[in-house]
Amino acid sequence: MRKTAVCMTVCTALVCAGYALLFSQEMVNDLMNNQGVRLGEQNRLDEAIELFDRAIDFREKAAAKAYHNKGFALEKKGELKAAIKYYEEAWRRNPKQVPTGERLGYGLYKTEEYDRAIEVGEAVMRLDPRNTQVPIWLADAYRRRGGKKVSPDKGAAAEVKRHVFYMSIDAMARMGLYYGSKSHYGGLYRTNLHGFRYVPDPGLITSVPYTIFMSITPIPLLQIDLTVENPWLGGVTPPGLVVQTEKGEVLFHIKNFTLGAGFMANHYDDGVAFYRRYKLTDYKVGFIIGYRKDDVEAKITWYPRMLIMDPRSSTGKTLDVGSLRIDYSYQAYPDIKIYGMFHFRDYYVFCHSFDWRVFYASYYRYSENIASYWGVYDMGIGLTFSNLARHEDGTELFSLSVEWVERFYLRDLNNDAPYTLAPNGQGWFGLNLKKFTKGKPFSGFWALSQVLSIRFDEQFTRNFFMYQKFIAELADQDAEHHEFNLQLGMGFKI
Repeated sequence: MRKTAVCMTVCTALVCAGYALLFSQEMVNDLMNNQGVRLGEQNRLDEAIELFDRAIDFREKAAAKAYHNKGFALEKKGELKAAIKYYEEAWRRNPKQVPTGERLGYGLYKTEEYDRAIEVGEAVMRLDPRNTQVPIWLADAYRRRGGKKVSPDKGAAAEVKRHVFYMSIDAMARMGLYYGSKSHYGGLYRTNLHGFRYVPDPGLITSVPYTIFMSITPIPLLQIDLTVENPWLGGVTPPGLVVQTEKGEVLFHIKNFTLGAGFMANHYDDGVAFYRRYKLTDYKVGFIIGYRKDDVEAKITWYPRMLIMDPRSSTGKTLDVGSLRIDYSYQAYPDIKIYGMFHFRDYYVFCHSFDWRVFYASYYRYSENIASYWGVYDMGIGLTFSNLARHEDGTELFSLSVEWVERFYLRDLNNDAPYTLAPNGQGWFGLNLKKFTKGKPFSGFWALSQVLSIRFDEQFTRNFFMYQKFIAELADQDAEHHEFNLQLGMGFKI
């Protein structure tokens, strides 16, 4: 009973306060009207008209607040379309009421009325050039409408357009946490060190993973991407398996679709295959197809393996690389993006001629037609939080990305039947056709790890940016260490 009485008292007080406010507003309005009438009777018509205008403006602004508040209540209830009607009326009555413009513009943006949303958003930015709410969605509204240009004096309402030139360069420092082990052979003990150690990664330019990326878009239809990198293939993959990759891709943007082709070269320089060091290069032609509409974007990049098997009569050693990448993203909110990816990479080294070194090193087991295979398969999901901070001109200053990847390592060494039916006797999800019917269909599976990464992006100016990425790879007991890596990068765009 006591709680009920308190609630009734509070409600009564609020109602009385509302009536008092309404009465005071009406009283002021009546006073201005009466004063205007007296001025008119004294033939002071200009002064009377000015006072009547002030009375009208006073009433309109008071009503605008009420319409805004009701619209806000409806929006909180999830009735956005109904709220927009009240925001529209509030904005009509007082087009300088900035909070109303913010909510109205955002509501129109969410209901995909981009032209009207942009009109309201620009009006708010003219009233309040340092506004921090409107730029969150206004840039995306321009993109969805088609990127119409806006004069620079509209502050953060400036057009978001495709970059004509984009370039980035980064490098990674690898630090391994080794488990340590102890083994013996014939009474001789061998101990592997444990603890943290720097992990070198051989490359043609430098012994750290790096990526140099450049994108040129001379016209909206055409995009040219160039990449040179020493790829990081995880903590379990042999470090010299790929010492450098070069890739060039040409993309054509046709309405919502992207079609393209690419050329990729991979360089092998290691002794992990066939017990001695070889230098091999593989060249591949790839295909790209993508689709983008509204909040959804998808892209498939495929560099298939050699479709025709290496003939048994050929000589020497051969590197054969295949890559399939599937990317998907969804813009859940103006400042939150959800993305996922599948990245499958296969690496084969074939020995298809007699090599006495391989013959002796393998204890006289093989003479020719041998292949070793490594695969790295990633399946991941991530979140990107944009617009965590902005410049005064509306340019994004800081964003954060969190990513989780499940990584599968595949390995099948010294396969003596690599030229059977597809998939060439081994590889592709760990399959080995020779062992398939012997109860070991996935004999190529080697190890598993989870990779968690956090990336920070800072936009220092409209053209210059930097980023840092912290990567933790936790491998299972089939590997010899975990990894904790730091990637540093910078870039330039115009």
